[in-house]
Amino acid sequence: MGAMQKTTLTLSESVAKTLKVYTVMSKSSLRGQSQVVEEALREFFERHNVLIEE
Repeated sequence: MGAMQKTTLTLSESVAKTLKVYTVMSKSSLRGQSQVVEEALREFFERHNVLIEE
């Protein structure tokens, strides 16, 4: 994986809350939020047959 890029997202309140709760449950802190989102996006792209250019 190359250099990490920052981005800004706007999420609905319910999705943002679910992301926080899941991140704390799976990573034991909110610091893993970016990792959770990246994993979710990779799964989404794979499911839709979208190639991730490395």
